[in-house]
Amino acid sequence: MTKRKNSKWKIVIACIVVVLLVVAGSVYFWQNNLSKKSGDETTATDSTLSNSVDTKKSSETDTQSDKDITESISDSTENPQNSDTPVEKHGALSVKKIDSYEAPTIVDQQGNAVQLRVASTHGVHWFPEYVNKDGFQSLRDEWGLNTVRLAIYPREGGYLQGNQTLLDSKIAEGVEAAKELGMYVIIDWHVLAYNPNEDLEAAKNFFEKYAEQYKDYNNVIFEICNEPTGTPWYDESGNDIYTYCKEVSKVIRDCGNNSIIICGTNDWSQRVDEVAAKPLKDDGFENIMYSIHFYAGTHYDNIKNNVRSAISDGTPVFASEFGCCDASGNGGYDFANADDWMNLLKENNISYACWSLCNKAESASYISSSCSKTSGWTTSDLTETGVWLMNTSRGFAEAEEGTMSVGAPVESDKSETTDKSEKSNKSEKSNKSEKSDKAQTTSKELSTNGCSATIVIGNEWDDGVTADGVVKNDSSNGISGWTVEFDFEGEISDIWCAKMVSHSGNHYVIEAEDYNKEVGSGEQVTFGFNATKAAGQKVTITNVVVK
Repeated sequence: MTKRKNSKWKIVIACIVVVLLVVAGSVYFWQNNLSKKSGDETTATDSTLSNSVDTKKSSETDTQSDKDITESISDSTENPQNSDTPVEKHGALSVKKIDSYEAPTIVDQQGNAVQLRVASTHGVHWFPEYVNKDGFQSLRDEWGLNTVRLAIYPREGGYLQGNQTLLDSKIAEGVEAAKELGMYVIIDWHVLAYNPNEDLEAAKNFFEKYAEQYKDYNNVIFEICNEPTGTPWYDESGNDIYTYCKEVSKVIRDCGNNSIIICGTNDWSQRVDEVAAKPLKDDGFENIMYSIHFYAGTHYDNIKNNVRSAISDGTPVFASEFGCCDASGNGGYDFANADDWMNLLKENNISYACWSLCNKAESASYISSSCSKTSGWTTSDLTETGVWLMNTSRGFAEAEEGTMSVGAPVESDKSETTDKSEKSNKSEKSNKSEKSDKAQTTSKELSTNGCSATIVIGNEWDDGVTADGVVKNDSSNGISGWTVEFDFEGEISDIWCAKMVSHSGNHYVIEAEDYNKEVGSGEQVTFGFNATKAAGQKVTITNVVVK
């Protein structure tokens, strides 16, 4: 009797197994066919998935320069379970010294090193539409990015100059979107080219508000002064960057918030090497990092060596802003140097944030100016910066986490910058301001030395402008030195890639820096400036002469 029962049960179990195998096979068959059908329909309806992108040719010997893109990001995103998101994987972040790296770095709640791959917005008050959940999800699922940086300008028509309500609402939207998607988010007080102590009380109020509001969030990071300039890190004056960072960091910690804090450094956050003489850790602060900013078309070993020095001294570094173009934000690319910077960052587990998530008509933007999408971008929607960032970041994501399921990286030609200025120890940085339809181009003047100059007011707000200039050598011989004269009704407040010679009334005279005075035949150099003007005033640049 027992044997017959056992035999009977064996038959029943065998039948169940057969049924399960049949069901599994059917599911597999239909999934594959549906997937193939979906893929075929996508190919038929969206030709951008196989588009090629015209990129600059780096040299006549570049064998990859004519290679088309054969794979592309798609216009759909994934929706992984919470356990697959960056925040669910890593949890609250901190800054610690671990054996793998020379200086303290970002680690997760398990003590493992984490590199944040960050999309930085442009000024949120100029491009608020890019702060949205769908866009963030595209960056996470398609680009391999795990963090978004919200650039909140205090000045330039920003938080302290009439746009607090808008910016408060976009901060709330951005932080909540990042939380729901399991991404990290940096709230960036985007100080630009001035001493942050000038707005110290306003900054303390801002960070007290948000440190209190988000003290229980494990995905929020604070960047307390983007690019202070003309102010030493520490000089015992009580009016230096160190003092500002100490005051603001204390406000954040007094709220019970132990999130990572990123401190800006002097000269547009290029002098991270100066921090070691007076770090905030000596005052008992933890989870503090210090920013390095660079633009690959301008900053070479001179600025890389600042990073190497800081790492050697044990300073925790965060590359909280960089670009693939020159420091104006709208000049030539140098993707080879950008890759070299990425190698340096990767070797030292330095997190990075690329400028900028918007469709402004400039080299640094990710999105083409002709594209109005705020999410679900395809390669035809992207600039060369966008293609490079997507390739680089999802490659890092695949290598580090093995989580990316998108196709093979697209091909982007890594062209050298067309501006062959010398690698210098000078600091150059643009004011990355609003998109404007009021751009005015000056007349082009040809000089006796065969050069031409053009200056464009590319960005304008109520009481200020940013202008970008180009000097081009149209002659058959190289030149050594150039001077540009022009008339302009505004008051120039800072200038980059050139220096002021004189200013009388509305007449300005500027000349080359030592590092960009040599201009070969057919080559060009760029410069730019920020200026103030009366509220609502229309300003123009006229009578441009280059010598």
